[in-house]
Amino acid sequence: MKQRSIATARLQLRALGALDRAFFCRLYTDPEMMRFVGKPLSPPQAPESFRATLEATKGGEGLRFFVVLAKGGGNALGVCSIQPFSARERSAEIGIMLVREARGQRYACEVIAVLVAIALQTLPIDTVWVQYRKANRGAARVFDALGFSETDGWRPQGARSRLCVRIVQRPLRRRLSNQPQKGVSMSNVIGFLESVGRNAALRHAQREQLLQAMQGEDITPTLQAALLDTSRAQMDSLLGVRETLYCSNFPVKTPPKKAPGKTPVKAPPKKAPAKKPAKKAPTKRGAARSASPVRH
Repeated sequence: MKQRSIATARLQLRALGALDRAFFCRLYTDPEMMRFVGKPLSPPQAPESFRATLEATKGGEGLRFFVVLAKGGGNALGVCSIQPFSARERSAEIGIMLVREARGQRYACEVIAVLVAIALQTLPIDTVWVQYRKANRGAARVFDALGFSETDGWRPQGARSRLCVRIVQRPLRRRLSNQPQKGVSMSNVIGFLESVGRNAALRHAQREQLLQAMQGEDITPTLQAALLDTSRAQMDSLLGVRETLYCSNFPVKTPPKKAPGKTPVKAPPKKAPAKKPAKKAPTKRGAARSASPVRH
């Protein structure tokens, strides 16, 4: 369920309503107010943007847009928002814009802190992020004071390429784990590894950020060193592995297929040539006569 009103020590955050149209349009058409945000809206554009923003706040898990007021009544001091979250990245963006008269009183720290708490309590996310221009030194000081850390190469969906991105994350011990409890140390390690798998910001975190995250999960220094050891030697030692077995899948060499050969056709056996009858020697007539009896 969406919260319609949030109280801080000195401020009241009230959900954007139809009566805030004039204040919204004044903010977003003021060049000085939009100096670090973007191009100011034109007078015809501002009412259209207000209607679209008001409509977006009606969705179940859509934009959450608040007007910042001083406790006890008075004029509006600014606006703040929790943008629609990314289920894939388990993250959501927050932002704030205060009028000139409300600056320099640490109102921004008060508002950002409560937005982070509300986002992590009510949304299925692990990371809250902000983006701001490098020239906006005031914003950088606010996020430094609240413990927002820089990212290492990871840029959430929707972040603009030229803006600075800072993040704050849910404490690891509060993140859900699907694994059964198997002792405090191992359970914490499993929870930490699952968080790294789900959270793109942690997958691209620097060594110091990972160490800080593991300390928040109460992982012992020995296990911290083992998890960060790229050679696996320390982890093998902790697990009592005497020797490392490696299993490789060697490709089976398949003999090249031969083209199907043609069945040889057996030639019929050659017949021996028929022997020609021997030629009889011609009979000599004279010889025949001499052999015949002579009659006188």
